[in-house]
Amino acid sequence: MIRLAPVSSVLAAQPSVAPRQTIDSRDDAQTDYWAYRLNITRDELFAAIDKVGPSAAAIRRLIGK
Repeated sequence: MIRLAPVSSVLAAQPSVAPRQTIDSRDDAQTDYWAYRLNITRDELFAAIDKVGPSAAAIRRLIGK
C-alpha cells in the first residue's frame, strides 16, 4: 500500500524550501519574496530592515502584520 505524506511535512523537511526568518537584503530573490509576502514595496522593506533589523518577525510587528 502506498502511503502519501502531507505536502507541509515534505516542505518542512527541506531546509532549502522553507523561507529563512532572517532577510538578506543583498539577495534580490529574498527581498522580492518578503516584500510580496508582507504586501509592501521593496523600499518599504529596506526601510523596515534599517529600522528594526533583518528579522522577519520584527518587521511583521513593525508593519502590523
